[in-house]
Amino acid sequence: MQLNPAQRQAVDIKDGPALVVAGAGTGKTKVIVERLLQLLKDGVPASQLLALTFTEKAAGEMQNRVADISLGSALDMTIATYNGFGADLLKMYGSEYGLGSVRLLGETGQLVFLREHFDEFQLEYFAPVSNPDGQLDKLRGYVSLLKQQLVQPDAYEKYAATLPTGDDAEKLEKQKQQELAQFYKTYLKLCRAHNVIDYDDQLFLTIELLKSRPNVLKALQARYRYILVDEFQDTNPMQSAFIDLLAGSSPNLMVVGDDDQSIYGWRGATLANILDFKKRYKNAQEITLIENYRSTQPILDAAYRLIQNNNPERLEVINNLDKRLHAQVGSGPAPCARHFTTLDAELGWVAGDIARRLEAGQAASSLAVLARRSQTVAKIHEALTLHGIDHAIAGLTSELYAQPAVRQLIEALKAVADPLDDLALFHTLSGPLFNLPPDELAALATAARREHAQLNEIIKNSAVTKFQAALQQIEAWRTGSSTQTVGELAYAIIDESGWKNRLYRQAAADTALVKQGQALSQFFRTLKEFERIAGVPSVQHYLLNLPALMAAGSDFEDASLDISDELVNVLSVHRAKGLEWQTVYIVDCTEGSFPLQNRGGQLAVPDALQAVASQADEHMAEERRLMYVAATRAKQELFLSWADRHGSGAPRRPSRFLAELLGSEPIADIAEDNQASLELFAPATTNQSVQTVPLPAAMHDGDKLALSVSQISCWLDCPLDFYYKFVLGIPQPADPRLAYGTVIHAAIEAIHNGRQAGQIPSLEQIAEQVKAALPTTGYATARSRERAHAQALKSVEAIYERFASDPLPLLTEQAFGVILPDTPLKIIGRIDAVYQLEQGVEIRDFKTGTSVTTPEQAKSRATGSKQLTLYALAWQLTHDEMPALLSLDFVETGQLGSVKKQAKSLATMTDKLQTMVEQLQAGNYPPGKDHTFCSHPI
Repeated sequence: MQLNPAQRQAVDIKDGPALVVAGAGTGKTKVIVERLLQLLKDGVPASQLLALTFTEKAAGEMQNRVADISLGSALDMTIATYNGFGADLLKMYGSEYGLGSVRLLGETGQLVFLREHFDEFQLEYFAPVSNPDGQLDKLRGYVSLLKQQLVQPDAYEKYAATLPTGDDAEKLEKQKQQELAQFYKTYLKLCRAHNVIDYDDQLFLTIELLKSRPNVLKALQARYRYILVDEFQDTNPMQSAFIDLLAGSSPNLMVVGDDDQSIYGWRGATLANILDFKKRYKNAQEITLIENYRSTQPILDAAYRLIQNNNPERLEVINNLDKRLHAQVGSGPAPCARHFTTLDAELGWVAGDIARRLEAGQAASSLAVLARRSQTVAKIHEALTLHGIDHAIAGLTSELYAQPAVRQLIEALKAVADPLDDLALFHTLSGPLFNLPPDELAALATAARREHAQLNEIIKNSAVTKFQAALQQIEAWRTGSSTQTVGELAYAIIDESGWKNRLYRQAAADTALVKQGQALSQFFRTLKEFERIAGVPSVQHYLLNLPALMAAGSDFEDASLDISDELVNVLSVHRAKGLEWQTVYIVDCTEGSFPLQNRGGQLAVPDALQAVASQADEHMAEERRLMYVAATRAKQELFLSWADRHGSGAPRRPSRFLAELLGSEPIADIAEDNQASLELFAPATTNQSVQTVPLPAAMHDGDKLALSVSQISCWLDCPLDFYYKFVLGIPQPADPRLAYGTVIHAAIEAIHNGRQAGQIPSLEQIAEQVKAALPTTGYATARSRERAHAQALKSVEAIYERFASDPLPLLTEQAFGVILPDTPLKIIGRIDAVYQLEQGVEIRDFKTGTSVTTPEQAKSRATGSKQLTLYALAWQLTHDEMPALLSLDFVETGQLGSVKKQAKSLATMTDKLQTMVEQLQAGNYPPGKDHTFCSHPI
């Protein structure tokens, strides 16, 4: 195979450490494969060669390329992922470290393990009353970060003990860190006691093994005399330490990577590993590959201008290299930026331009559209579908537990496990398992509410045979569940109901159902893992763990959609690394989208405990590297686009990266496309999936619709959820969080009313009022209830101290009912508090919960609050003035998020309400896009 001089120099290195800086499109994989083959030619046994990479796919491709030339050598050579290689070493040598037969905890298993031992962690700071299960995934992720930084539990405890306690903030931070240290230490002990390991342990424990058993380390160093590492810029401290141990004091170690393409800091990677490589290996040879075989020079020059803004934290500066890439292909046009008024028009133009190119004969597989955010990928998919352009979406993930088929099966499991769960029974009977008429079911549910009876009793006493037959089937599953695992029961449900056969038969003609079949398959894999970890794998035990699993979430990737060799490709920039196309569109290049805003909010390992860190890991520097990766995917043409507006939000500014790429500020002329603009007015598709029933009488006030603020907010989020919740009136389960919020609101109102009357109740009276009103059912465990009640009383003390002395509001619990002009809609609601300010009034909505802990989080929540906009609209209609300020007051954390609404915001909301009324009158209930809080099963 023909190699250029720099590639040949790298391939011919035999002994000693080496750093190969391989720029985009310079043939790094070729260098690794050719060096492996060259070492074989030089007489090195294949068994002494080790190549490490990040993915099974990359390892497989490398193995195949070696096998094409030397099959026997490929079989003896070790080419593996870090975790795979570590797992193999633990199997071989774990007994020498006291490890017996261990079970690997996957994502589901780890969450189940944490929840099963929740009380043993003795959490207070990280066990909020609102949703303790929701903390488990954060804690799991934090354990992973600690292991990646090689933090030992004793070191963490010592660090936390030395923290100052000068003021309340420092005291709280010390409590937080001490609790995290204790959690980490307890988790590690529990894992050892129960012979389980997580994915990070495959390296974390291997490193401990090699450090404590030098004889094992020496044997491995003697066996693997030559080590090659791919994508070294993406290693975390744990992976780098593992490599250093294996390499030893006389290393024949070659690492290949490009600091300008490091884009995985969010999963623990640090650039310090590659930037400091020559400090750790002072005699390392260094080869820089700069001959690019992919892109034209104008594209490479633009990318180079961009990445220079990350200086001086780059190898080019640190090691005094020349990393300017030189094109080895023909010339082409300079990258082009296009500007639009709306995101819809922008994506419409991209779709139209692709359609024109396809018509002119350009190959579909030579075109790709890249976006920073998965939401934008989904919008591109919609735009291309509208234009009738066949395309593939690579790696578009969604939440597994939000998939309709999975939601439906979970509801069936709930109905089987709990005969009194009316909500689950309603969903099961109305969904695809039985497909019973929703209008008849709604009538039975109404009768149940009217008679204060359970839904299943009403059905048993009815004369409707098909409903009784369905109940008998559910009862049969319930009987069988006493001897079945949750997975066995779930399979019986989909099989014996006939749903499985119907689903897969219909999937032959409906790609959406293919996706649901795949989602069910992945869900069954999570059930298998639960059964492997849980002591009692029953449906009841599974449902106890379900809140933690759902709070953590699990990505579901549509496996039928992948990189295509025949179609236009649409994908996120992270997915595009290592790929290339003739023409590339990078869309939504606006501040807040690309680069993404660094919102923080995740637990971070304290600086004092970090093994290594680098200024190069800073958020904006990584976002810039991500744009560099995106730009260097293009071979001939690169289009960048941005739009002023995304829906009704605030105007967007063009990405700073556009000026850095182009060498000057992008020209802000509108590159509008008339066809794309016209298509914005195309009728919305309703995706009607339910047989609708008329609106209940309570939603009518004469000739007008009468809806509460919460009902309207539900519609704006998901009309289909509105239909199930408020039209069909599906039974709602007891939710202690909602009841808790009501109790706290009542306490605040009692304090305000008492002060206004001159007779403020005492703290003891308020506490007794709260204690008597707190819910006693709906909690996961008795200890959860005790903790929630204790937290409530603790919160009441802080709330009382504050509201007993804060300025009194002008109005408290102000009810309203306003008519929307020129629209048959009456909006009904109640404002928590109205305060008089110098410049006008402030409308304030009190919120409970402890998840909002920073001013930025509070501001973000207020900005996105539909309820605040509706309150502002109601106030404007009744008082003929705009509120000066609208605020969300998070009373338990003391955070206040405030926004000012402009007349345009109210006009936009009015338009949405008019559309809502039209849809309701037509009986249309299209599903929304975010089903995080939906209660509908499909």
